[in-house]
Amino acid sequence: MLQRFFDEGLAQASFLLACPRTREAIVIDPRRDVDVYVEAAHAQGLRLAYSIETHIHADFACGSRELVAIGTGTLCGPGAELGYPHHQVSDGEHLTVGDISLMFIHTPGHTPEHITILARVPDEPTRVFTGDTLFVGAVGRPDLLGEEQTRELANDLYDSLFTKILKLDDAIQVHPGHGSGSLCGAGIKNDPFTTIGQERRFNPMLQHGSKASFVAAVLADLPDTPPYFPRMKALNREGAPLLGLTEPYAGPPPMTANAAAAAAGDGALLIDLRNAAAFATAHPAGALNLGYGPKVGYWGGYVLPQDPRVVLLAATPRDAGDAARQLLRVGVSRIEGFVDGGFEAWQHAGLPVERIRLTNVDGLRELLATPQVPVVVDVRTAREFRDGHIAGALHVPLGDLHAHARQIPPDRTVAVICEAGYRSSLASSVLARAGVQGIVNVTGGMSAWRALEPVSQS
Repeated sequence: MLQRFFDEGLAQASFLLACPRTREAIVIDPRRDVDVYVEAAHAQGLRLAYSIETHIHADFACGSRELVAIGTGTLCGPGAELGYPHHQVSDGEHLTVGDISLMFIHTPGHTPEHITILARVPDEPTRVFTGDTLFVGAVGRPDLLGEEQTRELANDLYDSLFTKILKLDDAIQVHPGHGSGSLCGAGIKNDPFTTIGQERRFNPMLQHGSKASFVAAVLADLPDTPPYFPRMKALNREGAPLLGLTEPYAGPPPMTANAAAAAAGDGALLIDLRNAAAFATAHPAGALNLGYGPKVGYWGGYVLPQDPRVVLLAATPRDAGDAARQLLRVGVSRIEGFVDGGFEAWQHAGLPVERIRLTNVDGLRELLATPQVPVVVDVRTAREFRDGHIAGALHVPLGDLHAHARQIPPDRTVAVICEAGYRSSLASSVLARAGVQGIVNVTGGMSAWRALEPVSQS
């Protein structure tokens, strides 16, 4: 009995593993909105016995503290030192849950406390849950604890992979903690699982003949690090504030436009979940634009401050509820409500609105040919910028934008560009909140510009 839960926006996988005889269940790497596991267990007549954290996560808020509050035990790796009740397993330790036999393998590398879980259940394939050590076609990154520990962890990662995980039988199924799109490793493929044999043969990072070669390769291909990762690690070590999700999450409550405006005036962040075009036409003054979709939480992690108060404005109550759930997964706890009636209600109440100018890449090219040349602010990652950018563009990654807004010349038009247009709309709203004037959001982004003009590389 194995059920995989996959969060598309964070490319994160968690697992519910249960014994069909005793109806005891284990949750591996639970996300914070644990009602999904509670509901699945209830539907199948299961009792949640344990949650297991393969490591202290950086990209999402884990749910083990939430499960501890409803009577579930938590297991984690040696040295995790979580801030709530837990048991730290040792290398080679065994646990039996009904007919499920678990063995814990200490596999440092992505983090020092990382564990891999070997699970055997009668009449089912043997499985190994590798967390962020081994992915489909990739391996975990060793650099998230800072430069001083990176090389040591890269060496540990080699040892964990080559002297522990690859000693397992080729037929064993590998169930990793992330799929394609996660920044916990480079080049992760999106298959839900693989096998030891498949990875031994085809994973490019497992073809290195020496530790030195492996370490050099893994350190040469590190993804960009979102600015919220250190904050998420600290939150997960202590345990996120309890939500009490023993029943399905009901979402934030509705609130009047005037109440939302009052909350914003008292320091709450108003997040407009409508698309970039609607936001540009008119939006509540001071709002951030996190266009609704599966990556609201992901991009929210980039731009939201620690522990913000949040009010949502969405096209529908359903969008607001789903966006709130996504924000819970990146540690946002104080979601005060959503504007009942959306932007129409805001306008009807006569509350202040702002606008952002839009242009496409043809319009940008025309602007760049005028005497009043705009400053082009490219908010993509460092890797994207190196691969090709508009000549003379100012590179300020999205996560750094608020802190560096004063670097932007105040007396010129500011053309904001990303790869396709989502981040540039969000970035435009961040700059507007910081007081930057003359903003133009470039629709279509660099993907459209490359079809129009050559790009610079650096």
